[in-house]
Amino acid sequence: MGNLPIGQGVSVTPMQMASAYAAIANGGVLRPARIVRTVDGRRPPLARGKRVISSKTALALRIMLKGVLAPGGTASEAAVEGYELAGKTGTANKVDETSGEYSESRYVASFVGFAPAENPRLLVSVMVDEPNGAIYGGEVAAPAFQSIMQFALPYLRIPPE
Repeated sequence: MGNLPIGQGVSVTPMQMASAYAAIANGGVLRPARIVRTVDGRRPPLARGKRVISSKTALALRIMLKGVLAPGGTASEAAVEGYELAGKTGTANKVDETSGEYSESRYVASFVGFAPAENPRLLVSVMVDEPNGAIYGGEVAAPAFQSIMQFALPYLRIPPE
């Protein structure tokens, strides 16, 4: 097996990763990312978006992503009481600039997830560039994801399930 099926060999920005997960959360529809909430006090219209995967496939992915935060998952400790979350850990070797090979000491750890899993309203993406000590997304990025979700869900008045 090559490196592509496990995610190595493909580089994306954190915004691209968040957009891809937002498409899963949106039932397979990819919309342009935006950071502006209002213009002159009004919300801009939501972009129509483009279907990139079927709603059936998006649902299957959401079910799989819920398992990551379930007992035995790679980020079960990142669960938030009262909410069903969906997400995915990531650990990637960085490329060594001098050799052109994958580094055995430099990594990017990540966790991207959304809540509530069945009717997503909030997506959080955490990327840790070259973590010290632990290197795995479940150990390094998932705790930050959990802290952000624990604060943001009630703050945004997103009710528990």
